Amino acid sequence: MQKQRSYTGLITVIYIAALTVTLGSFFMFGFSESLMRFVVTLLAVCIAETAVYGYSLVWLRRAPEASRTSPLFLSGALIMALYVAAVLASAIVLDWLLELQPLWYAGEQLLVLIAAALLLAATGVYGWNAASGERKAAEASRSLRTHRQELHEIRVLAGTWKHPEAGRLVELVEGLEEKFRYSDPVSRPGLFATEDIIKQQISLLHDHVALLLVLKELPVRWDTETQELTESIAGTLQRRNLELSALK
Repeated sequence: MQKQRSYTGLITVIYIAALTVTLGSFFMFGFSESLMRFVVTLLAVCIAETAVYGYSLVWLRRAPEASRTSPLFLSGALIMALYVAAVLASAIVLDWLLELQPLWYAGEQLLVLIAAALLLAATGVYGWNAASGERKAAEASRSLRTHRQELHEIRVLAGTWKHPEAGRLVELVEGLEEKFRYSDPVSRPGLFATEDIIKQQISLLHDHVALLLVLKELPVRWDTETQELTESIAGTLQRRNLELSALK
């Protein structure tokens, strides 16, 4: 945070220095015989410098997310560079060399500003939509990732069982975990109820395995009960996958 503030201060100092140099240069050398073109050029250059300053601050504040959003910010930086280049080119060619009529020149600089603003806005909207899509995809796949994580924890727990049948218990959990590994990771809102059933079933399996680890004598049908639990979860998972395929 401290480093970000120092960068913000540095950028602000550079911006103020650039504005000072621009204002000093314009009022010292004039650059234009027409007062209106002079004012338009001065405003256009100052607006361009201010836009670059504002964009730099936005980029700096979003720096922690740069690895994910850098293409978007680079596109915006390219638009800003083209905008500044267009402003300077217009000032040199249309104001100082061709001495275009003030109203036409003012209209041209306004069009450049509007075009840059529209391009920047379109880039921002595209980036927002892309980020929103990524968030929705992450939320949609969170359920299955949670199920897989819970099954992994159950398998690890089963592996700590100090009993000759530990291998069989781990095998049953691994088989179920394998089915989740090859399932479609992206869910849909209409499947939330099914996802919740799977969550409850996995929780029941976790309790079942934890109980086996503390029992001194195993129930006669422990193997069958465990297999029935895993098959029940696998059946719900299969129904979930079929429902998901039908929704696509």
